Amino acid sequence: MAGSSTASTRSEKPQRSTVPSEQRLFSLVLALVVSPFGATKRELLSSVYGYADRYQHGETSVALEKQFERDKDQLRSLGIQIEAFDDPQEAGNNHLTRYRISKDRLQFPADLRFSERELMLLRLAALAWSEGSLSAESRRAAMKLEALGAGLDVQHLGIAPRLGTAEAAAAPLQQAIDAGRAVRFAYRLPDRDEPLARHVAPLRLHRAEGRWHLVSWDLDRDAARTFLLARIEGRVQQLNEPFDPELRTRADSAVADLERLRHERRAVLRVRKGSIAEARLSSRAGIDASRASVRCAASDHVEIEVGVLDPHVFASELIGYGADVSVCEPESLRELVVAGLRRIAAVHAGAEEPHA
Repeated sequence: MAGSSTASTRSEKPQRSTVPSEQRLFSLVLALVVSPFGATKRELLSSVYGYADRYQHGETSVALEKQFERDKDQLRSLGIQIEAFDDPQEAGNNHLTRYRISKDRLQFPADLRFSERELMLLRLAALAWSEGSLSAESRRAAMKLEALGAGLDVQHLGIAPRLGTAEAAAAPLQQAIDAGRAVRFAYRLPDRDEPLARHVAPLRLHRAEGRWHLVSWDLDRDAARTFLLARIEGRVQQLNEPFDPELRTRADSAVADLERLRHERRAVLRVRKGSIAEARLSSRAGIDASRASVRCAASDHVEIEVGVLDPHVFASELIGYGADVSVCEPESLRELVVAGLRRIAAVHAGAEEPHA
């Protein structure tokens, strides 16, 4: 029948979209940048703002595919390099070719430096732009790609050029660092029911393992302390209390101690080959995935060793990977993961949380 369609139908009729080309291109760039393991053409066409309104499941649109090829060429002409590589499980299958844009190619050169005035102007521009960070359509497209397993870092998907973080404590802490003023805040530890009050000189915001930390000097304990921003509760209070500028010189050693701890505290994980967990954890471990595969060549898993700063936070991340990851060692990390899974099971079963 002339009006019927099947999975093999190729639509030749050009389709019009109400999405401006610059928005479509920018949405494509976002999807390619935040997908560390890449996304297939089908995933992009069915999810990216500007394609998804014309995509029909079960059909292949020649016009839409040509638009995708033209958009790739246009991005390359602008100096944005798009990487294309085979699916790790089906090498040579062109239908499963994955695309991505390396974040490293878009980052500032390592030797680039800004003056204090330039940094101030950049922060002001970022603040002015932050409210228009990402449209609802683009955010919905991001969530669809995440559901397809594209491994999107949706938390940092916004287009606003923030020189900070998504945590509420980031902005007031950076302001206090710039002003050289002490702060107070409430900090919750995983083994305590109530948050603890902290009075510190904020020295630096430092990113490690994909999370932001405050490097500081505890003014009550007269010692260096590092805090995970995600554990700061409530409002950060900037005090009318300047701290000794010489304390800033201690930030480098505190960061070095943090990195040393991450290298000393190791975890060995058994990870399913070809999974998003393998892509994320292998890159964090800084190892050659093919070399790691030799250690588990007889199975469909690899053994990966990574550094751990915060076992509780890392256990929560591992739980999110589901059956793709299991903990070989240490036993303490394994117990945290098992306890978290039991709590989730208890909630879904409508039962009380089991006793440890």
